Amino acid sequence: MFSFTNVLHIIIIFQGVLLALYILVSNTRKSKSDLFLAFIIGTMAIQVLGLFMANRGVASDFFQSINCIYGFLYGPLLLYYNKHMVQRHFAITVKDALHLIPFLIFCIGLIASNGSICRPEVFIGYAVHILFYILLCLRELRRHKRVMKDSYSGLEWLNLNWLHWVFVVFCLIVLVDIGQFIAFLAGINTYYLENTVFLLMMLAINLLYFHGFTTSRKPFGYNKDDLEFSASLTSRKRIDMELEENIKLISQLEKYMMENEPFKKFDLTIAMLADEIGIPKRRLSELINDHYAQNFVDFINTYRIDSAKKKLMNPVDSRETILEVLYAVGFNSKSSFNTAFKTKTGLTPSQFKARHR
Repeated sequence: MFSFTNVLHIIIIFQGVLLALYILVSNTRKSKSDLFLAFIIGTMAIQVLGLFMANRGVASDFFQSINCIYGFLYGPLLLYYNKHMVQRHFAITVKDALHLIPFLIFCIGLIASNGSICRPEVFIGYAVHILFYILLCLRELRRHKRVMKDSYSGLEWLNLNWLHWVFVVFCLIVLVDIGQFIAFLAGINTYYLENTVFLLMMLAINLLYFHGFTTSRKPFGYNKDDLEFSASLTSRKRIDMELEENIKLISQLEKYMMENEPFKKFDLTIAMLADEIGIPKRRLSELINDHYAQNFVDFINTYRIDSAKKKLMNPVDSRETILEVLYAVGFNSKSSFNTAFKTKTGLTPSQFKARHR
């Protein structure tokens, strides 16, 4: 007879295998991030399949003996996937491949010890290992956001919040698993903690697929030049905005923004704007950061929102929709526009429009 735990096992196995296979066969021009996405989801399904088989009494010694090694695989897979999402041309190097050494060591140890390597101290090592990699992934996400804000104007290119929540869910899986381990050692019933782990695994699979697979269709991350440019900005000294030369450059910048409205290009970058105005890219970024106390994306979106407010308050055509307005001022998605508009005004575009009718 199947228990609730077995039902969760079946759902995870069926969904995980199905989604992993779909990712692998759905597109002949798959990105590398798709492959790692499929590997992560497939690995979770295979691990749960082993637990299901062990619970049903099928080769239980074998499946229980290999269960601990999965923990040493998730960390590197998550890191590789994360790097493929945030870096435009990421390729695994020999240095990156070294992250797999703990997994390979425990695979060899598993064979050498005839399956007896999965001991309590190994479980502690697995927990520390995966939490360490989650921290690395969260650091990569923070770097991505900072680098993109310094060079690009598209808010939708920054939106990897869903990936942040994936790492939070994996962290919860590990923490609940630790609680389950402690409860087991203390002789406390682990039924609810065990099922919580499987429910969190289901959540992680769905977050990865329904957000990750869609996002990978239009990947956009930073490149090496973007990273070096952003790093140079964080290590510099503040420029003197009282200098006559800097005052003239700010005046030149504001005049160009008002007369030419470059912010209406949804894919505007600081390199493009610097070329158009004739100011070196780094100097332009320093002026924006130190005079306006804003990064590039905030600077551009200030102009976009001001333009949108004027259109909503004084529409040329009363039939013009909010969707038409957001595209006209340089946004490329409704969610990005709504987020930026509310941040700047405290109101949604619909609320602002209704208030100024």
